[in-house]
Amino acid sequence: MASSVEIVVVALFFVLRCGTPARFPEILPFHGWWTSGSSSTHSQEASNDEQVVYLPALVPREAQSTEDSSQDVVPLAYSFNAFGRSFDLQLIPNRRLVSPQFRVWSDHGPDEPLSTVDSSCHFLHSGPEAVAAFSACKDHVLHGLIMTENTTYEVRPLTSKMGRSESGRILHGRTAHIIRRAAPPPSTLDDDRPLLHKARRPRYHPAKPAPSSYTIEIALFLDEAAYKLFHPHLNYKEADLRDMLLAYINGVQALFHHSSLGTRVQLSLVRLTLLRKQPSTLTTQAERGRLLDSFCAYQRSLNVDEDEDPEHWDMALLLSGLDFYSEENGRRNGVTMGLAPVGGVCLPAHACVVSEFGTSDTLGRPYPSAGFTSVYILAHEIGHNLGMHHDGTGNSCARDGFIMSPSRGTNGEATWSHCSARIVADLQWATCLFDGGDDLDTPQELQHEKFGDTPGIIWGAKKQCEILLRDKDAAPAQAPGSGGDASQCIQLACRSPHRAGFYYAGPALPGTPCGKGKWCQGGDCVTAYPSTVTSSTPTHGGGNTWSEWTSDTCRSGCTIKSRGARERRRSCPENAVCDGSSYDVMLCDDSKVCGKKKRVGANEMAARKCTEYATRLPELDPRGGGLQAPHDPTRMWMGCAIFCRRAAGGGFYAPRVELNDVGLDPYFPDGTWCHHDGSSHYYCLQHHCLPENFKMSPQFHIWDLPSEDFGGAFNARARAAPDDSAVALRAYLSLDNAGLPFARAVGPPHIPDEPESNWEVLDYVEITRNKTSS
Repeated sequence: MASSVEIVVVALFFVLRCGTPARFPEILPFHGWWTSGSSSTHSQEASNDEQVVYLPALVPREAQSTEDSSQDVVPLAYSFNAFGRSFDLQLIPNRRLVSPQFRVWSDHGPDEPLSTVDSSCHFLHSGPEAVAAFSACKDHVLHGLIMTENTTYEVRPLTSKMGRSESGRILHGRTAHIIRRAAPPPSTLDDDRPLLHKARRPRYHPAKPAPSSYTIEIALFLDEAAYKLFHPHLNYKEADLRDMLLAYINGVQALFHHSSLGTRVQLSLVRLTLLRKQPSTLTTQAERGRLLDSFCAYQRSLNVDEDEDPEHWDMALLLSGLDFYSEENGRRNGVTMGLAPVGGVCLPAHACVVSEFGTSDTLGRPYPSAGFTSVYILAHEIGHNLGMHHDGTGNSCARDGFIMSPSRGTNGEATWSHCSARIVADLQWATCLFDGGDDLDTPQELQHEKFGDTPGIIWGAKKQCEILLRDKDAAPAQAPGSGGDASQCIQLACRSPHRAGFYYAGPALPGTPCGKGKWCQGGDCVTAYPSTVTSSTPTHGGGNTWSEWTSDTCRSGCTIKSRGARERRRSCPENAVCDGSSYDVMLCDDSKVCGKKKRVGANEMAARKCTEYATRLPELDPRGGGLQAPHDPTRMWMGCAIFCRRAAGGGFYAPRVELNDVGLDPYFPDGTWCHHDGSSHYYCLQHHCLPENFKMSPQFHIWDLPSEDFGGAFNARARAAPDDSAVALRAYLSLDNAGLPFARAVGPPHIPDEPESNWEVLDYVEITRNKTSS
């Protein structure tokens, strides 16, 4: 987007309340607050852009001279000096948060609000040379951001973790705040129903100019299928489920606040409905066209007709755990992940969108919509409902690289094309989006804005991986050749100790830490700035901030010569980046677990498991027995994987890939004996045959071991992997009749990434003029 002297606020920030003008000359240099006082060149350069300023700790209500909301337009003057310049701000209360009528609903009716908080502590400044946002909601300390044309100034309270004692942070009744100077961040699917609009009567005075921003009042529905996927994962706590959905919708909001869109679009959440049980009037069929028609009718029956009514919504969104498909020439196409009418906003019968969330294929492998990549899918569908078409379809924009690309895989595409920006700039016909200017006073914990367009601060990379795989032990992992933390802004890779391979979760959420003092925004790893989120910018803990380990009970498969195994877990404090794994397995004495019962041989256990596997995999012989392969130091998984005899062709096969995601464990239990090298016994630990005295370094994961294994993402595919890859994979996982590798010289195969074009689909619906309704 072309540079302009005018500065546009591209994110909704919480703002400081102050009573009287004040100047505070006490300014000190400060060493890099995210580098733990390092004396490196990088830290020294960072310190030149940081200063400590002592500011009074004001109670937010002291900033208001009156409770009369009509006085909200009276600026509150606040001034201070830093970096050799004066900052003179005129702060105006910001009440344009989420609708005060916002409620959480279930299929039984409205639920009680989560809590109530003081929402009168947020202010904005907008001037010809700068915009600013501040908050004094917590502990009377200040959080804020000042943006000039070329520089961003961050204001945060200085905590003891940043290198100052309690006494050093208070001076003459004033509290130390760190101000950091940084350059601003760079600007950088067959799913819609195009709508031919009939003439509409304008709802505003013809002489009134078009608004500079738009507000979409939305109702968000989570269907029964998605509820059953995520409610158990979140320990059956609906408060956590609601919080996840607020973070989710805030991720969508962050995309509509990205500078590449040009015009500000605010999402105002009016209603959140958790469908514990699917209503009889809302279909459970996954055919996307029927589901969209059913949802559009369902939400319209609940909506209030008058746009002026505070409980009315402009657009309804359905997040569904169903695996959508379309019917094309009598066959099912499962590539689709959403559907929307083009330009349906402001038309109650067509202001509706359906999008997948949490879905996987029949083998349990996650689709791109399984995790927070669904944020980008929903933003794409909302774009259709606002009138956008796919990039490269009837316009001059490139087909790939932006949110409105016709394909939606898991790689990048986190900004808007100029074609999408032009549609929003010409949105004056959508008059229902003009009514977002009233002053609102909304409890902060009932709004997605509490995540400050940076939900990745709270829902970090590990939590995003947990949501993708619905596995508490899932964690981010650097994919081969990814280039480190920065790559997760384009494509976050996840692993689990309970599955082989890694999985792509799509671009990490905005605000996800990607390095020291950096986070993800618009697919890029950029310098972090203070957000509206309560937590401070993430800091690297260097492995020293982990909690203590908590251990489970000792368990055992009770095989001959086995030992027991005990899982243990630890947690990383919120807003810290900890090195190493949160999950580990330790050997234990299984004599009490197994008691006097007869221990079974490993091959006997394998035979029982193979009979079970054969019910799912007809290529295995249910009566052919099983095998524990001999230990191979270059394939450390072999002695712990269960090999089953093939139904045809001879030899044995380890169904590690086929059973990776279906809930059947293709490995021997941890603690199973697997080798003796003449001096030490080896046992299975996390699917690796390791010596009994093996201990993993606290900074590393088990998958960092130098053991050959197949690579590539294990996500669900739109099309099957190439035949040569499948053949190489089968050979790698096979043994001959003697129990030796079928092709000893064969190295670990790599499953090639799927081209984004495989996910290209028409995800919109054209609606003819005679079908348009108001």
